[in-house]
Amino acid sequence: MPQQLKALMAAGNVMVSIYGMPGMGKNTTRFLGDDDAQASIPAPNITIAISGNQVTIGGTIKAGEAATVKVNYQPYSYAIQATDTVNTIAAALAALIPNSSVNGTAITISEVFDIEASISVPVTVQQEIGRQAQVFMIVIWAPTELLRDAAGRALELAFKQQPRITMPDNTWARMLYRGVTQTDGAEKQQIYRRNLLYEVEYALTAPVTENTVTNLGVNITPANGSSFNVNI
Repeated sequence: MPQQLKALMAAGNVMVSIYGMPGMGKNTTRFLGDDDAQASIPAPNITIAISGNQVTIGGTIKAGEAATVKVNYQPYSYAIQATDTVNTIAAALAALIPNSSVNGTAITISEVFDIEASISVPVTVQQEIGRQAQVFMIVIWAPTELLRDAAGRALELAFKQQPRITMPDNTWARMLYRGVTQTDGAEKQQIYRRNLLYEVEYALTAPVTENTVTNLGVNITPANGSSFNVNI
């Protein structure tokens, strides 16, 4: 808007305008599967309380959660179904745990020296399915060369110090410097222009549901002997 620009320059202000360069986008997909966006983990609906050698199931039912009770370092897990109740969850876990009995929501375990409990919850994350890049032009309009240089330096320093941008969906974008040009053709009107070109590479994502991990098992096969599982 020429009149708006002239008014800003007459007031001694600097204007910065940003726009995508038409036809300067490209596919940059390389490696997939390692850059899922971080997501906030919801609180579980089911609860597991431990008192001595007794485990009590409580809370409400949400399909997709999983209850894990680790007895003497050995984990026992049950995937919660929509038709479950706290009683059926307790019964299912008791059926898995050796030397245990169940009464309603309470599981009593004999021959135990250590009990731990954890709950796996479903989490929706943004899975990266591709990457693409778009070139943007950042135009500095200033009434003097001094102001143009000061604004250009401030922008370039900021972009070099923060080359990765966190996007609204918690994915990240990378900024790459692509060049600079400047024009003094309108200096008679006291308008000095500098164009900064930056390429922004960002992710194309799709929502997927994953579960938090309650136990990690490692299978070990010794040189002499049968393989066995170690739970961490």
